Amino acid sequence: MTEQLTKRRPDPFDGSAGARLCRMGLLTAAGDVEEAAMQVCTHIFAASFFDDLCDVYADQAQMLRIMDAFRELAERKDPQRIFLLLSLQYDGLCKPLPDPVWWLAGYPPALTRFSLGFAACLLHLMADMEKNKKEDDLGEIMDHSSQ
Repeated sequence: MTEQLTKRRPDPFDGSAGARLCRMGLLTAAGDVEEAAMQVCTHIFAASFFDDLCDVYADQAQMLRIMDAFRELAERKDPQRIFLLLSLQYDGLCKPLPDPVWWLAGYPPALTRFSLGFAACLLHLMADMEKNKKEDDLGEIMDHSSQ
């Protein structure tokens, strides 16, 4: 007789999120957020998400609408809605939410730090892109004026 294996569906709300995040190095053994590790994690995922948006949206106006939504939620310091918006944006990109980010949903202190840091990093990346574009545009104008 063969035994059927039943697989458990992982769920960040089943109580295992803290242990998983601890193994990832995002929490201490006591359950506190590892600030340096969370900052690195936040930056990596914000930059990756930003690049995904740049790859998909050729229209900068669409990017600005998305950034405005993150900015509004960041100004309100609303980590749950930032996380929800991030999830919805990944759906729009037809990509799954990365596993480490998914597991943050089950641990509110980590979710708060990640979400607020993510929005801040994302907005900083957008501001840098806009600044560089203005500098590039000015450089093009200067190049053409010398001809």
